[in-house]
Formats: sequence, C-alpha cells, structure tokens
Amino acid sequence: MKRYIKIVGIVLVITAILLLASNYAVKNEKLDTNRKLSSYKLSLSPSLKITSGGNVLLAQEAWVIFQSYLESARLHDLPSLKKLSYQLSDTCKDESRKEECFALMDNVYNIASPFEASEFKNIQADGRQITLYTDGPVVAILFFVRDNDGTPKVLGLRFCSEEGAQNSCVETDPIKRDLDGNGWWDSTESLFYQPQE
Repeated sequence: MKRYIKIVGIVLVITAILLLASNYAVKNEKLDTNRKLSSYKLSLSPSLKITSGGNVLLAQEAWVIFQSYLESARLHDLPSLKKLSYQLSDTCKDESRKEECFALMDNVYNIASPFEASEFKNIQADGRQITLYTDGPVVAILFFVRDNDGTPKVLGLRFCSEEGAQNSCVETDPIKRDLDGNGWWDSTESLFYQPQE
C-alpha cells in the first residue's frame, strides 16, 4: 500500500513537471517531422519494439522527443522545453519562480530518465494525440499532443496500477476513449490546464 501511495505522489510531481509546454508554435524552430529520426538530438537505444498498436515510426519519433525533453529538463533549458511541450506550468511561466521551475525540471528528469524505450511496448495514436505505455501491473503512460504539422509535443506522464481483474489503465476501445465526442481522448484531456477546442 505504501508503494502505491508513493507512486501517486510521484505521479502528481511528474504530471506538474511534464506539463511544461506552450500552446503556440515557435516559428522556424519546430522539430522537422520530415527529418530522419536519427537526426534528432538524442538517438534511440535500445529501439522500441511495439507489440500493440503497430505504429513503430510514430512511437520512435515520440520517444526521441521525450528524450530531448528530458535532456532539456536536465539542462534547465526552458526555451527548449517550451518547444517540446504542449503546455507550460504556472510555476515555469512565472519568472520570479525560476528556482521552483528548475526544481520541477530536476524532479521530472530524476523520475523519468531511468525509463527505457523498450519498456513502452504499446501505442495508441490519432491525428491529435499519442499515448505510449508499458505493460502492467504498474503502467507508465506517456501522453503527447500533436501540433498542426503532426509533431508530438510532450503533455504528461502518469502511473497506474492494473492489479485486480477489473482494472485497466489504458482504454483500448476506440469508442470509449472519447466519451464526450470532442476529439480528445478523456485520458489526454484530463491533463490539459485549459479546455481545448
């Protein structure tokens, strides 16, 4: 039980930190989706082996962006984090809270950097969002939002326990992913700071 309480605490910290992003595109400084994946800042090692969902190239692109995001957090490179993220936390928007923002970045890096690409064996994606996730019983879920060019932007990281026959951390039924029918999966939408169109 203490383990799950600790995981819930970590999830809250990670969610706050991984939601460092901006809602606007930075002109001429976007990641080029036409580039080969190997041309991104960090390389994939080991490679992803997708067993569910099938879109290996998209999963690899999202993983590379996540690794670049983590490196930017490690370096306290807020401008790069803004480019790689979908939204920015209030803490990191406030110049007077710079040290708190850096502490959030350190926490994100320390919690998320031990993950390996090979652990994220599953993907769900459409034109708006991407979810990469591990197998259970404790599931790590990486959320991305795609910009107008289809480039993944980091939205968040959550942990979930699938212990017990009734529990499922990731909705696999496409009809049940978006119960309000607005085009955003409910799990993705729950991470937004502001309502989306």
